[in-house]
Amino acid sequence: MVAIALAFLTGHCVIHSLSRLPDLAVLAFVLGVSCAVLLSGPLAARLPGGSSIRKVLLAAAFGFLWAWVHAAMRMADDLPAAFEGKDVTVLGFVASLPDSGVDPQFVFDVLAAEPGIPRRLRLRWYRATATPQPGEHWQLTVRLKRRNGFANPGGFDYEGHLFREGIGATGYVRDTADNRRVEVTSHGYWIARVRGWIGARIAAAVGEHDMLGILQGLAIGDTRAMKVEQWRVFAATGTTHLMAISGLHIGMVAMLAAWAGGYIVRNRRAQSLGLTAMHGQVLAGLSAAVIYSVLAGLSIPTQRTLVMLCIYFALRWSRRTLAISRSLSLALIAILLLDPFAPLAVGAWLSFIAVVVILMATSGRLIREGMIVSFGRVQLAVTIGLVPVLLVSFGNLSLVAPLANAFAIPAFTLLIVPAVLAGTLAAIIHQESGAVLLQLPAALLDAGWPMLEWMASQPLAVWYVPQPSLPVLAALIAGVVLLMMPAIWPMRLVGMFMCLPMMFYRAPTPAPGTFELTVLDVGQGLAAVVRTHSRVLVYDTGPAFPSGRSAAELAVLPYLRHYGVRSLDALIVSHGDQDHSGGLVDVLAALPVRALLVGPSVDISRGEISTDASTCERGQQWQWDDVTFTLLHPDTRSGSRAPHRSGNDSSCVLHIGGAFGTALLTGDIESDAEGELLERGLSPATIVVAPHHGSETSSSSLFVAATRPDVTIFSTGYRNRWNFPRPAVVERWREAGARSFDTGASGAISVTFAPHDAPVHVQVREHRHTRRRYWTRQ
Repeated sequence: MVAIALAFLTGHCVIHSLSRLPDLAVLAFVLGVSCAVLLSGPLAARLPGGSSIRKVLLAAAFGFLWAWVHAAMRMADDLPAAFEGKDVTVLGFVASLPDSGVDPQFVFDVLAAEPGIPRRLRLRWYRATATPQPGEHWQLTVRLKRRNGFANPGGFDYEGHLFREGIGATGYVRDTADNRRVEVTSHGYWIARVRGWIGARIAAAVGEHDMLGILQGLAIGDTRAMKVEQWRVFAATGTTHLMAISGLHIGMVAMLAAWAGGYIVRNRRAQSLGLTAMHGQVLAGLSAAVIYSVLAGLSIPTQRTLVMLCIYFALRWSRRTLAISRSLSLALIAILLLDPFAPLAVGAWLSFIAVVVILMATSGRLIREGMIVSFGRVQLAVTIGLVPVLLVSFGNLSLVAPLANAFAIPAFTLLIVPAVLAGTLAAIIHQESGAVLLQLPAALLDAGWPMLEWMASQPLAVWYVPQPSLPVLAALIAGVVLLMMPAIWPMRLVGMFMCLPMMFYRAPTPAPGTFELTVLDVGQGLAAVVRTHSRVLVYDTGPAFPSGRSAAELAVLPYLRHYGVRSLDALIVSHGDQDHSGGLVDVLAALPVRALLVGPSVDISRGEISTDASTCERGQQWQWDDVTFTLLHPDTRSGSRAPHRSGNDSSCVLHIGGAFGTALLTGDIESDAEGELLERGLSPATIVVAPHHGSETSSSSLFVAATRPDVTIFSTGYRNRWNFPRPAVVERWREAGARSFDTGASGAISVTFAPHDAPVHVQVREHRHTRRRYWTRQ
């Protein structure tokens, strides 16, 4: 059974790792091979192990075909490019709880629209006249675009997340008089409506309490009211899993209900029906698990837990036993049948691996241990066993997680969650009673939160590691397996030594005399990273967003951590525009910065910004690893022709010179500043990051002719409202002989240099193409 389940999973993983879905010829070949294997039963029975091999091959083929069919159907529902940017009218139902912000965001299930419009959309309604509620029937005029997200090394695959959720397009509601609510409510969305009503009852009972979002999250899986800083604390302490209603919470509720059910059936009426304590435990435990899972929104982690509990209670009811390995295998197959996209969720891997690790840590014990010792052993085993998955998926590991979970798990499981559920039930029946009962979990959270915040604030709370090479990762996995297995200490010592390469691994860097320039995908803004052999410089930090997050948090810092960067040698903020300086505070808070250079228009009087910042000045120059950095602009000296104390033309212009090529980073300068650079004498550059994102007020013909680059990079957002880069500007650079790249289409763009006699002197890598998956936008 284990081999069959793993083969079925392998078939899914093969599909989800492809850059494009296989065509019909490949599928016909797989079907042909499957039929041949299916018909080879008599022959396989004669060979040693032939029947087992035959079952494994069939399981792998079926997994491959099952995943392909569902992926192809979901891809067929994607928005065609022809509909992007056009106003379309859709009729359908609100299918999710809307965000609690000023401009609500929600999932919309389309019932009627033009052919080609996806069945499920994620919409934002700016300046909404009324917040749409789950199950409401609306006619909306919307403007859509295909799934889109930042595409950077080390960054979160938001496109993959939307694809996994079945979202065919994103967009926003147009401000027109045609938007109206139809007086029909679908009974198919009663779960979301009930969850919204319960969440409102909790909010009314608790009021504007700081822990409201956590209370709602533990009760019904609704974390909309949680603050960004609270999520950061959970992430830094490795306790985010406590906010996911899955195995820990549902298992606890099912256990308590089963315990109560065993006593309820002892009354005479139940006994007259032939029910035993076992029947009461199964009925009560399974019912409680189903109800709690439904109230939690039947999310993917919840579904996984519910499937496992159904298998467990079914075996109890039938009075049968099944080996744990077979139970897990059966659960894996059932989950993949229900959700073929489960392998795309990191949580699915963490759930199953955690169970396997716990079994490895608790099996083969000859000495009976106490509860505290057993809990500590399991916690340590889970911490070590999940290291490979956490490092590959997130690039970091919480070093305070064992300590944080040691008190958080018992507190949440035994005190907070039961108190939240009791208070929620009371609030449903009588709001004032619920307000009284919910004070207990709120007080417990208030009491324990400072400790979590203190742990999260420690300098070594989170260990960030570069993405390991394949040999280093293989050694780490083998070492962790040896540490987990019931084995003698010499074997575990070998496992510890096999983990050491990961601890000392350093990402490759450019050779002395050369550099790598990466322009990150930060939407409509700019953030670039320059790496030499031993130094790192960041030029601009991208925009900040109304959600409270910034491009620095979502793109710049993940990229730096992906390559193991723990400090910056220099940070340059070209000018004060929000799309270039929005992430400055987040970068300064996350990493030590040895030198901060800012344009004259950057406000350094804010308390969050170091007063040691220096203003960019023409003529400043330094050298790292035989690579020369020179500031060409602005000239802020008294008496200069154009001091440019503010505005785009005050941007810091940086020239980088290496052994095999040069680069010019121009910020948002426009034609006036370009003219000054030309008057001072501007030499050609191998790479130019186009001024002002390719606007028509920059990239003058004289400037383009003077720089004559091999590569021009435009940092723009996908389908931005200014239509940057302008077609005429792109054509101007191409006529000068430059290859043009756009972060909106290519994702992060990395450029390295080879010797001049190499076949390809300037090597360009487009992240959206080199790390493409079949769901990635073209």
